[in-house]
Amino acid sequence: MAVKFHVGGRVLKTSLAVGLSVFVVQSLEFGDVTLAAIVAVVTIQRTFYRSLLQSAERLGSVLLGTMLGTLLALILGATPLSYSLVTLVVILACLRLNWQENVVVVTVVAIGVMASPAENLPLYSFEQFVSALIGAVVALGVNFMFAPSHQNAVLVKLVRLEILLQQMMDLVVEEILHIETRYEDLGEKAEDIRQEINLSLELAKLFREEQRFSILGEKLADEYQEIFHYFATQTERLLEMHYLAKHMINDMPQALPITRLLRILKQVQSRRLRGKNAHDRLLERVIENLDTSFAEMEMPKNRAEFLTRSALAHLYQEIKRYYQRTKRLPQVLANNDKLTIV
Repeated sequence: MAVKFHVGGRVLKTSLAVGLSVFVVQSLEFGDVTLAAIVAVVTIQRTFYRSLLQSAERLGSVLLGTMLGTLLALILGATPLSYSLVTLVVILACLRLNWQENVVVVTVVAIGVMASPAENLPLYSFEQFVSALIGAVVALGVNFMFAPSHQNAVLVKLVRLEILLQQMMDLVVEEILHIETRYEDLGEKAEDIRQEINLSLELAKLFREEQRFSILGEKLADEYQEIFHYFATQTERLLEMHYLAKHMINDMPQALPITRLLRILKQVQSRRLRGKNAHDRLLERVIENLDTSFAEMEMPKNRAEFLTRSALAHLYQEIKRYYQRTKRLPQVLANNDKLTIV
């Protein structure tokens, strides 16, 4: 059976960056293109911000390695003792700079300089650093020009999660209206939503990194993260409604207006996300009527009626909490009505 694999954009960008870096270094007639290729590979990251950090860290490692390698080679020459000493000095220097993760890179560069047959080591070290710098600059340029749109991916996830949440609301409505209907797999649906939220938060984090140099962009990224946390909270609230609906034994007259309230709330949530009139007055009027209805209820006549009334009353309070949380929703889907889910 043939193994299928997907060649992503990052793979192609890395290949392009390496090729261009080597071409530039060879055009300058530098003898060694290794560092240019290595730095280009590690510089290509999922966001331009991460690439910038990675390139700065690697260039610092190359600079330190070339300096230490050149210094000790000029003093001690290329002997076993000098290789041992340069390794010791590199480790101590990296520990001092809190660069523990760069020990290997600095050591390899330093030893590479010392092992070089070049007659002019300072010039060779300079060329090595310039080669690494070219790899970093080329890779940054490639990553900037072909940066993926994490915002679009975030919006797709957002709409997807809204649909899943609405489906949960519809199932809870069915359970309230028809007490014989029980969706035992609702917990699994909630778990699917939690997993989607975790993936979505990672995408929102990547988008925030893309917007590190934009104040408005960072604000929007924070709003995306807020929405995903909102979905997580409301999923748990709907799950609690599901558990409460399972304890309803008898039909109650308040069940119908409560399901109407949930349906209106679903529309309010959708419209608020899109920056439209959320019809709060209509929803609050339904809430006022339900408050009055619950206050005027007679005492339960049997245990089944007591359990049903208690479950429905608690479910109603969960719906009101759901609504209060909805009031603070950012309008992150404004002008995105035509966004499609694949």
